[in-house]
Amino acid sequence: MMKDNVKSKGQILSGEGVDYKAIFQAVPSAVRVVDTDFNVIIANPPMAALSGQSLEASVGRKCFDTFKGERCHTKDCPLTRVQKTKTAMKAEVVKERQDGTKLICVCLAAPLFNREGMLTGMVESFEDITKQRQAEALRATSSYTRSLIEASLDPLVTIGADGKIMDVNKATELVTGVSRERLIGTDFSNYFTEPEKAREGYKKVFSEGSVTDYPLTIRHTSERTTDVLYNAAVYKDEAGKVQGVFAAARDITERKKTEEALAKQTEIIQRQAREILEISTPVMQVWEGVLVAPLIGTLDSQRTQQFMERLLERIVESNSPMALVDVTGVPTIDTQTAQHLIDTISAVRLLGAQVILTGIRPAIAQTLVHLGVDLSGITTRSSLSGGLLVAMDSLGLQVATSKRTNGKEA
Repeated sequence: MMKDNVKSKGQILSGEGVDYKAIFQAVPSAVRVVDTDFNVIIANPPMAALSGQSLEASVGRKCFDTFKGERCHTKDCPLTRVQKTKTAMKAEVVKERQDGTKLICVCLAAPLFNREGMLTGMVESFEDITKQRQAEALRATSSYTRSLIEASLDPLVTIGADGKIMDVNKATELVTGVSRERLIGTDFSNYFTEPEKAREGYKKVFSEGSVTDYPLTIRHTSERTTDVLYNAAVYKDEAGKVQGVFAAARDITERKKTEEALAKQTEIIQRQAREILEISTPVMQVWEGVLVAPLIGTLDSQRTQQFMERLLERIVESNSPMALVDVTGVPTIDTQTAQHLIDTISAVRLLGAQVILTGIRPAIAQTLVHLGVDLSGITTRSSLSGGLLVAMDSLGLQVATSKRTNGKEA
């Protein structure tokens, strides 16, 4: 029934002495004729190839069933608009082949009238511009990507599996002093002070997939160098095959200068701290065989260690059997400080010397008792002078006083 109906409507294609089928066969573009009910009257072989629907399967069926598109059944359908306006129109449309493939086409639709001027159908032609649009999109993407790469202040480079440079940005040209045209195709490792290290770096990326903060030094044609850290990763095609390495270098020249300056400043501070420790822990020989080590300020582990080392060194140097450790200048003594003193005294005894702890004030004595610190095995005195008398007595020395008359000894 439908075939017969279409055949009768096919009279819109009749014309005396005109073989429309022959014309359709000769036209290289995809063309079809549709009646006012959107039934396909006739289509040519290019139309069948484009839609993926055979001519036999297309004729007699609705146009939107044989070559459907996003505009079908909408007011923007080219045939609907032609039917309404009775004028030709051109539009870019997205169509779908029978296998589901989407195509971008330029559609030219024009009305067909009979001799009485009545609209009897429409003729459509399609030009597949899918590849053209894809190429334009690729160019636009490439242009956008290039803009992003050039906007980076960091040197960026792509490297092939053979180690040759595939592309660079302007920042790479500036840091090497070599133009993009001359860089492309050359060995990536040639532009570093340590070529072998650079070669090992990009090989590591290919084997491990990426590297982070890989240190290298770029050499400019003027022999100026730039310290950088490279972050790099492989990039792949749509099939997942590795195509090359994308590497970005961060200039750390200023940071390195700052770190070196900070290291020097730290060294100076540490040296000054050592000097201050030495000054704050003096060990003096006040008599042959007698050393005095006055302590001032708070004692911590570092200062106690410094004090112990200096005291032991002076005992060995001077061969002194007596050492007075005076804590008059120590504001408070807690358990930790007391333990530091006991450790020092124990070390001195191992050298065969005797230690007298002086400067034990009443407040400190009460604190030590309260803390339970045992100093019973240590000789203590409340003052340095008292400690000196004990030291002299231990060495068999006596302090003699003399009377003076008119400034002269009597």
